[in-house]
Amino acid sequence: MDLHLLCTYNGVTEDTLSQLAHEDWVGIDYGTVVLLRHGITPIAAFGDFDSTTPAERDLINDHIEVEVLPSEKNETDLEVGIHYALTLDYDRVFIHGATGGRMDHFLGNLQTLAHPDVILSGSEFYIVDEQNIIQVLAAGTHIITHAQDMQYVSFIPLGEQVLLTIEGLKYELLRTPLELGRTRTVSNEFIADRAQVTVENGMVYMVQSRDKSA
Repeated sequence: MDLHLLCTYNGVTEDTLSQLAHEDWVGIDYGTVVLLRHGITPIAAFGDFDSTTPAERDLINDHIEVEVLPSEKNETDLEVGIHYALTLDYDRVFIHGATGGRMDHFLGNLQTLAHPDVILSGSEFYIVDEQNIIQVLAAGTHIITHAQDMQYVSFIPLGEQVLLTIEGLKYELLRTPLELGRTRTVSNEFIADRAQVTVENGMVYMVQSRDKSA
């Protein structure tokens, strides 16, 4: 089963919410309001909710008991939601609305995918929007599947001394060091439905993406 976390409305379409309305959701702060307005009652909600209006807070309280977090805290609202997701038994966890808006929020959201608890969990975690699917590949050999409508696949190292082997993509590599600040492994392409990637000495972000529709 899949679980979906909604942070904001950024990068989330009406079609996405409609198509996934029958699945389980967790509201992250204002994402809770967005879900309820689309007829989706989340199984849980977390946030300080300081950006919501009194009417929006009434909407939330009428449908779900939320955990109101302090505005000043060490963790972001999303990080708290991810820790909750880790206590559940879902195969995949998709994080929506985490890529637009403030860049510091986006970079922080990316970091949550690299947390050891997430990497070692039994669930696969993804940050997604209409153009991107982002996940972390830990050390090991991975069979990766071409996501529908995504044209490109890129690999970004987390740290130094990462070695990457790519088999079955347009551009193949054999135990190639990935240097921080270099872009050699950006914009590769699938030539079949699946390919094989081996990561040594660290982890990489894998991003499947497509150009924005006109």
